[in-house]
Amino acid sequence: MIEITPLLIFNIIWFILPPYIANMAPAVWGGGPPLDGGRVLSDGRRLFGKGKTIKGTFVGILAGIIISLLQHIALPFPSLGYAILRGFLMGAGAIGGDIFGSFIKRRVNIESGNAAPLLDQLDFMLGAIILVAPLGLPSFEVVLISIIITPFVHFVSNVVWYLAGKKEVWW
Repeated sequence: MIEITPLLIFNIIWFILPPYIANMAPAVWGGGPPLDGGRVLSDGRRLFGKGKTIKGTFVGILAGIIISLLQHIALPFPSLGYAILRGFLMGAGAIGGDIFGSFIKRRVNIESGNAAPLLDQLDFMLGAIILVAPLGLPSFEVVLISIIITPFVHFVSNVVWYLAGKKEVWW
């Protein structure tokens, strides 16, 4: 059984900040031309869809780096280079996971903006974990709880963004 302590909670929050912020950043500062350039595959569906943009991809990765740098200032990592690389990997993993999720949704005929339970909530976090893993992960408990809480946190944040007028749908 996992004992929930203040240190464990801190480590979870510390770990999830870069991918969570990277995943949210495109909704606030993204937009512009689509990442897939409007390409359609042989199945007649878009590669990723209109919601994945060049600017959003860049902004998301940059957000991961910025959050990791702020973490480095607050509680230093082994080096500045490590902080930048960690932020890049977590940001790129989050954005890459989200883009991969969109690719899968298009292939199974789920339109852009329509819900795909669990895929929509976990793609970005799993992408971040996969990319940052070679650099090192926190404890198994931190990673496991981060994955478990992500669907709930993602849902709540989407409802808040929807109520604030930043999302067209509540999911």
